[in-house]
Amino acid sequence: MAAEQIHKLADVFGTSRDVPKTYVERPGVDDRFLNDITRDKHIVIHGASKQGKTCLRKYHLSESDYVVIQCTRDSSKASLYEMLLKHAGIKCEVSESKTLSGSRKLHATVSAEGKIPLIAEGAVEGEFEHEKGHEKVTEVKDFEIDPEDANDVVRVLKAANFTKYVVVEDFHYLDEDVQQSLAFDLKVFHEISHIVFIVVGVWLEANKLTLYNGDLSGRIATINADHWEAASLREVIDAGAALLNISIAEPVQKLIVDGCQGNVGLLQEVCYRLCEKYGIWKTQDETASLGTEADVNDMLRAVADEQAARYRNFLARFSEGLGETQLGMYKWIGYAVIAASPDELRRGLRPNTIFHRIRPNHPAGDSLQHNNVIQALERVGKVQFKHKLQPLIFDFSNGELVVVDANFLVFLQTHSPDELLEYLGFEPQVKGQA
Repeated sequence: MAAEQIHKLADVFGTSRDVPKTYVERPGVDDRFLNDITRDKHIVIHGASKQGKTCLRKYHLSESDYVVIQCTRDSSKASLYEMLLKHAGIKCEVSESKTLSGSRKLHATVSAEGKIPLIAEGAVEGEFEHEKGHEKVTEVKDFEIDPEDANDVVRVLKAANFTKYVVVEDFHYLDEDVQQSLAFDLKVFHEISHIVFIVVGVWLEANKLTLYNGDLSGRIATINADHWEAASLREVIDAGAALLNISIAEPVQKLIVDGCQGNVGLLQEVCYRLCEKYGIWKTQDETASLGTEADVNDMLRAVADEQAARYRNFLARFSEGLGETQLGMYKWIGYAVIAASPDELRRGLRPNTIFHRIRPNHPAGDSLQHNNVIQALERVGKVQFKHKLQPLIFDFSNGELVVVDANFLVFLQTHSPDELLEYLGFEPQVKGQA
C-alpha cells in the first residue's frame, strides 16, 4: 500500500541546517523556552555539542522573529555589534574619527521608507531627506558611534525601530575577555532597551554569564538543553520509523540509545546511517524491518573513526597545555580522562577525583598538590582556545571536567587505553598502568 505522504530520509534523520521532522519536545526545555521568551529577559541556551540547542529556538521561532550573530574565534565585540547593525538593515562604514581607546568609530546610517518617527528621538543627529511630491518618503539619520559601546549600539537600533530577538550563536568560540565584556553589555541592553538576546553556547554551568557579571542575576533565564531522557531519545527513533514506515527491533533501538551517550545528534546520525545501509531513502510503501546490533556497533565505530585524526591531534595538543611546565598537568588530566568511564565523563570528574587518580603515577609524587590540579582545570578553556581545538571537547565551567562531545566518548571507547595514552606522549611503563 502506497504511503499517504512521502518523506525524504534527510528530512527525518541525520544532521542538517533545518529542524528535523523527528524533533521531540522535552518537558523542562521546550516549555521553559516558551515561557521565558515572553519574560523580557535575555535567554541563555547551553549544553553539550549537538544536543538540539539551535533547533530549540528554530522550532519555536520564525526566521522573521530574530537575527543571528555567528561567533568565531576571531570575533571581537566591535565586529559582533557591527554585524548586528547590518542585520538590522543599518548601513555601516568606518569613520575617520577615533574613539578614546584609539580605534576607529563607525558611521551608521539609518534610513526607512514611510512614516518612521525618527525625529521623536530628541535632538536631530544628521540629516533627513524627503522625496517631496511622492507618496514614498525616505528619512535618513546618521550616527557616529563607538562600535564597542553598547549605549551607542542601542541608540542606533532604537532609531531603526529594531524589535527582533538577537541570537548569538556559538558564544563559546569567543575569547574569554570578549565573553565577559558582552556579559556586562547585556545588562546595558536590558536596562535601556527592550532588545532581548538569546545566547547559545557549549558549556554546562547554568550561571556562566552571571559569574562574569553578577548584575545579570534576575535579568537572564538559563535553559539547559543538554539532558535527554532515554524515553525522549526513543521518541526520536519511533517518530522517524513512523515517517519512513520502517521497523527497528527493540534490542537494536536500545543499543542505539545506549551507544549515543545521551546525545541526540549522534543518535540522529546513527539512525541515518542505518537507513542508508538498507537503502531507505524515503518513506516505504510496505513496512521495512532493518538493523542489527552489529550494524549499530559498526556505525558508532565509523562515526568515531571519521574524526579520529582530529581527536588524536586534540590529545597531542591538549597535553602541551599553555606551554612547557615541570608538572605537565594537561598531559596528566588527559590521563585521568582516559582512565574514566563514559558515564563519569558525561556527569563530570571532580578535581579531587582527578587528583587522587593521577597522584600515584605522577613523577612529582606526594609533592603534587590538589591546587595544581584545580589551577590547571580552570585554564582548560584557554588551552583549547590557544591550540584552536574547536569545537570544544572539555568543559570545566561547572566545577567538574565534562566531555561535551559525544563522538569523542565513542572514540575513547573504541580505542585501547595504551593507544590513547601514546597520543598524550606517555611512555610504555605509564601506559600500562591506566
